[in-house]
Order: sequence, then structure tokens, then C-alpha cells
Amino acid sequence: MIESPVYLFCRYGILILLYTHYLQFCKPLTDAITILLINATVNIWCTLFKIYYTFVLQMEEQGNIEVHIEGMVDNHKLTPLDIDIDEVKEILVDIEAFLYPERNEKSKRPLISYRIEEGSAKHLFFLPITAALSFNGMIGEISSRNSIDFLDYKRAEIIEKFQKKAIAKNWEITITTSSSDKKILKINSATNYFNVAPDFIETEFYLYGEIYQEGGISPNLHITTKEYGKLTIAATKNQLTEGEKKLYRVYGVKVIGGKNLVENKLYDLKLTDYIEYNPVFNKNESNLLIKKAKPNLSKILNVDNWLDELRGGVVYE
Repeated sequence: MIESPVYLFCRYGILILLYTHYLQFCKPLTDAITILLINATVNIWCTLFKIYYTFVLQMEEQGNIEVHIEGMVDNHKLTPLDIDIDEVKEILVDIEAFLYPERNEKSKRPLISYRIEEGSAKHLFFLPITAALSFNGMIGEISSRNSIDFLDYKRAEIIEKFQKKAIAKNWEITITTSSSDKKILKINSATNYFNVAPDFIETEFYLYGEIYQEGGISPNLHITTKEYGKLTIAATKNQLTEGEKKLYRVYGVKVIGGKNLVENKLYDLKLTDYIEYNPVFNKNESNLLIKKAKPNLSKILNVDNWLDELRGGVVYE
């Protein structure tokens, strides 16, 4: 229960008013019934006030993000009626992904509401002021650097998408916020917000899963992994025949190959070594290793990204 001065004042104020009302207007009742009725009414009013206090008085200040698109469509000035529902859906998804690029962030994000307005077409997103301020800082940095190279892959891809659309349709896209320190990012045919990071990488991967097929005219093995599904890995005859039988067993494999960063898919994989899968857990050994690693691990802000980079990959969910 909220014990603020305002709450206590309201509670006992209502109590006094109701008691006076019962003394003046109610038919004679026993003191016990009168007290029960007064207490029940006071509790109902206090519950309603608590709800109001929690969800209205303590609500975070709201801000907004504006994506203003100006241009021509079929020889007339762009209006909201020219925006197809697929384009609306695309911009909703893009703004959400720019604000919350990770899957776990999206599941915990606050309410974001949307409205489209005239002039030519203004896409307005209403959200907590803290999120608007964070967004304001990022677009300000993009504008001042005149580059998206410093952004993570997902955010860079979204800005590049706006750039391609601005060029293809000869539009000017202005992105800003309601922040008092308002930053403005303008994207048009004269700007050059393209991501120079590669779409593909060649590196080494560690994969775990069940080997469900081996052999073929061109020797290879097929493995089912949790992250990438079914994969085909080129191998030599010696690699497939040496050692114990691996078919229908869970193994780790060390491979070299390529990764499509856009689609998060692996290709041209070649086996370099097997890693025997040993799920036996030694708690004492684990605790000892954690203790040794703790000082350095505490400095890592995102452990998942760090592990993926250590393996030569890039996180893209």
C-alpha cells in the first residue's frame, strides 16, 4: 500500500466524509454494520486511488520520434493517402528494430504508439522520453559523422534502406525527435549513408549437432545444428572413415567457410577437425574456471557478442 502523505490524506479525508454522511442520512443501523460499510467503501476508494497513482501520476514522461518524408508521387505532392500499408508496416518494423535491435530487448520494450499526419507524410512514434533521447543521440552522431560505419549491422542496414529509398523515389527523409536538444538527420539523393561493412565473411566456426549422413561421390557429412539447422560440410575420405563411428551421434565440428551476415547463413563449409561432444558437468572444475575468469569477464558488456566475435562470427538475430 502507498503510504505517501497524499494517500493518507485522501484515505482519512474520505473516512471522515463518509462517517458524517452516515450519521446524517442513513437509517438507524447498528454501529458494527455502519463501521463495516464505511471500511468497505474506504477500501474501494483507496484501491482506485492506488491504481490512479501508480499508472497516471507515476507514468514516465513521453516523447516522440518523427520520420518526415517529402517528395512527389504521380505528379503530385506526397500525402498519407499515397503510403501503402506495406510501407507503413516496413517503417514500423524498422523503427522498432533501430530502437531495440536485440530479440530480448524487443520482448521487454515499452509501449510505442503510432500516428501518420499530413505534410507530406509524417510518421510519428510516441514512446517514453528516455527512448526518444537515446534515439536522438544516435541520429545526432550519424549526422555529425556523416557516416553509419560506427553503427551495429542492424541499425546501419536500416539507415541504408532509407538512403536507397530516398534515391530511388527522389524523396527527402528527415528524422528527428521531441528532445529539447533536437538533432536532425536528413537523408536524400545528395547524402551517402551506405554501409561499407561486408555482407559476407570467411572465417572459422565451431558447430555442434547430430551427424545424420556421411559419404557421397564428393565426400561430405550432414549435421543438424540448433542455430543454423541442417548443414552440409565437405570432408575427405580419411576424415569420414578414421576413428570411431560418428553417424547418428552428437559431435562438435571445427569448420572453415563463409557466413552471409544479412541472412545469417553459412556456406562452402569444409571440415578441419572433430570435437567429441562430452556433456559431463564437473561443478568444482566449473566454479574454479569461473573464479579465474571473473575479473576479466566482468569487463565484457555483452558476453554473447564477445563469444561470437571470438569465433569469428557476427551476432545477427
